Amino acid sequence: FWLKPHWHRPHRPRAQRLNALHGAGRSRFDAMAMSMSPERADAIADAKTDLNQFCQGYCKRPVTKQDIVYVVNRFGNQFQAIVKLNCFSGQEYAGHLSMTAKDAEKSAAHQALLAFAHTIQELAQEDSKKSKRKVRQPLTAEQLAEKRANQAEAGENPAITPKTRLNSLCMKIAKRYLQKGETVYEALKVAGGFQATVRLTALPGEWADRCWAGEVCSTKQKAEQSAADIALQQILADEELLAEADRPKGKGKGKVEKGGGKGGWASGWVWQPSGPDQPRQRVGEEPMTGEVLEWKEHYGWVRTAEPVDHAAASLRDGKIYVNKRDLPEGTTELAVGAQVRFYLYEDNSGLGGEQVTIV
Repeated sequence: FWLKPHWHRPHRPRAQRLNALHGAGRSRFDAMAMSMSPERADAIADAKTDLNQFCQGYCKRPVTKQDIVYVVNRFGNQFQAIVKLNCFSGQEYAGHLSMTAKDAEKSAAHQALLAFAHTIQELAQEDSKKSKRKVRQPLTAEQLAEKRANQAEAGENPAITPKTRLNSLCMKIAKRYLQKGETVYEALKVAGGFQATVRLTALPGEWADRCWAGEVCSTKQKAEQSAADIALQQILADEELLAEADRPKGKGKGKVEKGGGKGGWASGWVWQPSGPDQPRQRVGEEPMTGEVLEWKEHYGWVRTAEPVDHAAASLRDGKIYVNKRDLPEGTTELAVGAQVRFYLYEDNSGLGGEQVTIV
């Protein structure tokens, strides 16, 4: 066998070599095809890596050690390798005699690449067709300013969707932030795509019991946006709800009322009670039982033993609020898992338990 002289070149990181090969608009298969050129001194240096990339690109999956297997044999002071491509029905390719086992494996990989040169060229042409898509040039400062001005004039904002507009309108009507569970979307798989419904329990009166269904859409997200848009249009068409949304929360500035307990500031600097200080309305005359789910420093959550038939039962994921003020005298906390008996009440935040006793 005639041995080619071993060329030594300064080492360059592979990223730099690929950048030099790729140039403008060249794909990885273009670079691979160029690297197989006999004129390139580093044609064999990256043969194993190029072979791995080719097999991965052709098979459309990551390759494993079982897909590409090298077997090296020694002949005196020289080595020869055979590479077996199990991902190509077990085809084998033998390399030239080399001074080291590593160079022998690279030579075998290079022979395999030469055998698939036509396939690599076809893959390179497919990649070049995909890369011919029009590349958008970045907008200049003047173009960006003009685009923003046009969007502002047309009222276009990708972040403002029917769901965000509906949520904002409901908060204006309710005069408070919405709680979890007060806006419920449900999307179901139907013929032709997805259809969603939305319920808005924070709205006043009979509006809290209504359910709006949207159009059939291709995705769940679009279906929810469709349901929100239909609900939004119906609410905007009601004069009473629009008047309620435009009505201010407070009547100007005021002072904090003296007295114990905690409260909160509403719009217009009006002091409003919160937590256990809110006005309560007893729900039913019979006590209920439940299990303590969690307890924090001043309050906790209880799950009732039986379902609660009340419009606010879906709030707070069905949990009942209990404040330590409603515990028996001398009791400051409840153990998780404890069974308790209490009377159910309703306030502006949902359902709570009072006159709590440990069973």
